[in-house]
Amino acid sequence: MAGSSSAPSLPPPCPKSPPDYPDLYGKRRGAAKVQMLEREIGFLEEELKSIEGLQLASRCCKEVVDFVVANSDPLIPTNKKSRKSRRFWKWLCWMVLFQFLMDMLLSPLLSPSRNARLL
Repeated sequence: MAGSSSAPSLPPPCPKSPPDYPDLYGKRRGAAKVQMLEREIGFLEEELKSIEGLQLASRCCKEVVDFVVANSDPLIPTNKKSRKSRRFWKWLCWMVLFQFLMDMLLSPLLSPSRNARLL
């Protein structure tokens, strides 16, 4: 019985896959991302610690409103001026503008020799 063997049958040979090389570039990139996230976590923790010591915003806003109401702005006039002076200045500006426009419109009509020189 030389044809029958009591040895277990072996699987057929198959080609070996290439050895796995470590992905150093991917590991470095992953490590850099983790390091960046840890640094950002540290910044956020510091910011949280500094915020814990602050007052409530509504209290600060109330203090600002009280201060602004108590101290009037020096650039805003407190007394009302008469409207007559404002009307006078408005009238004067309009007159100057009207005179300027009339001079611009009528000057070509009044001096034809000047227009001939320009052409």
